[in-house]
Amino acid sequence: MLAAGEGTRLHPYTLDRPKCLVEVGGRPLLGRTLDALAAAGVIDVVVVTGYREEVLLEFLSGYAKPAALRITTVRNPEYARTNNAYSLWTARTEVPGALLLLDGDLLFAPAVVEQVLAAPDSPAVLAVDRHPLGDEEMKVLLAADGAVMAVNKTMDPRVGVGEAIGVARFSASAAQALWRRLGEQIEDGQRNVFYELAFEQLIAAGWVFAVADVTGIPCMEIDTPEDLAQAHALAARLA
Repeated sequence: MLAAGEGTRLHPYTLDRPKCLVEVGGRPLLGRTLDALAAAGVIDVVVVTGYREEVLLEFLSGYAKPAALRITTVRNPEYARTNNAYSLWTARTEVPGALLLLDGDLLFAPAVVEQVLAAPDSPAVLAVDRHPLGDEEMKVLLAADGAVMAVNKTMDPRVGVGEAIGVARFSASAAQALWRRLGEQIEDGQRNVFYELAFEQLIAAGWVFAVADVTGIPCMEIDTPEDLAQAHALAARLA
């Protein structure tokens, strides 16, 4: 789970806390996320921290976590100068096998994670919400066989089938390939990029990314105060 960024677009709510601790429907987003992961059967959670890490650690120290849930944190010391690909790479030493990747600014129903975990066997699985697209979304293009061909923000919204919502699954071998690709990017000086760039490079190298269709399952990314207002309404449906 990636929770290192400053969340500047969500000011003033993130001036004193990381985005994942902004309250949604009266509860910190991180608490909702951890509860949802536990409800979906996830046991081990690695949280990548950065901005206002001390506030996040204080929250975790008082969080009444489900008994089976084990939480580890790892810090991205370069969070202010990098993007989420670097944060993901920071977690490589804590994730030796298969990987479930989750952005830390999502409000979602446990069924989203359940759908990704239950998707047919594939080296990688990308959660996709099919809806009309604009410029901001991380858009997904599919090949004729239904596998992901491209995932980026720059493609023509008219050709994308839906939005990659920020949840993905990797087998142990695909995760190792992902760590290598991210490391190569960093060595090449690409420190301020989205992790989807590595996804596209893995696809070009022959790795198959299948789709977990989560259309209709409540889920949204929270980037702005306007998003937060919508999230409060969605949280009331999830309560």
